[in-house]
Amino acid sequence: MKKILLIGLAGILLLSNFCFAKGFQNEPDGFRGIKWGTDISTLKDMEYFWTDPSYGGIKIYIRKSEDLHIGEAKLKRIGYGFWRGKFCDVWVITKSSVNWVGLRDAVFEKFGRGYQDNEFIEYYVWGGKITLMSLEYNEVSKEGKLHILSKEIYKQQKAYQKQKAKEGAETGF
Repeated sequence: MKKILLIGLAGILLLSNFCFAKGFQNEPDGFRGIKWGTDISTLKDMEYFWTDPSYGGIKIYIRKSEDLHIGEAKLKRIGYGFWRGKFCDVWVITKSSVNWVGLRDAVFEKFGRGYQDNEFIEYYVWGGKITLMSLEYNEVSKEGKLHILSKEIYKQQKAYQKQKAKEGAETGF
């Protein structure tokens, strides 16, 4: 339950900050050779991890032969999200301030600094024509998160959510 709440909260923060998101220096069209919209059935080295219940279910997979490094950062996990069987987002997770700094520095080098609403909070967003991205660090948990997602599939997910709300409003009262 706590995981679902945190993911929902992250989604709200992500959506509200994308209004001010800064463009990319090098906008990605996927992650590590997998393009947005790629069907999970075409990928052979993926292992099912869990299902995020958002938008009717996003299945999260882990690559069996994953290199858990970006720049100087040793990563805790990389989770690949598939909505309706299509690659929609990726979560890159670090643990410890040293690994966070390594990830943050590599992200800034590759994509530029991004938009930061509050200089005292390590939370950055980028918005492009095909990709949205956020990068954040939690001082309490010492966990860093990079979230990269397909803008087109995100629009479809929001339309799905709106339709479900409409259906609920019509039949739920």
